[in-house]
Amino acid sequence: MKIALVQFDIEWAAPAHNRERLDGILSGLGAVDLIVLPEMFSTGFATKPEGIAEEAPCASLEWMKAKASALGSAIVGSIALHDGGKYVNRVYFVKPDGNVTEYDKHNLFTFSGEHRLFTRGSDRKIVEWRGVRFLLNVCYDLRF
Repeated sequence: MKIALVQFDIEWAAPAHNRERLDGILSGLGAVDLIVLPEMFSTGFATKPEGIAEEAPCASLEWMKAKASALGSAIVGSIALHDGGKYVNRVYFVKPDGNVTEYDKHNLFTFSGEHRLFTRGSDRKIVEWRGVRFLLNVCYDLRF
């Protein structure tokens, strides 16, 4: 499996700008199976999400769907999201056929105060892609 880990200088609280920057970065990729985007790739890491988090359903998820389809690659990344009156750090794993698996970060980073305003997820999510199974996690989840 060929995986592209994408790191870029995220502009704070500017989802449209960050998606545009990613358009340029992703256009230079060759054929890959999976594209991994940073945590909160559309806004930057926000511990105070009010006024920064995207509203569900969000434009960044639609962008991920379009990119996955156009590139023939799965794309995974997390978004600060306001959904149903609560804030979550949600990972989307998007396949080229439009299939989406979502996971809300379970182990919030208490040292930064993430736990004060974000709601933790409770479900483990495993997704299979091209014969490989992935347990979805976000950053601090990996320590547990």
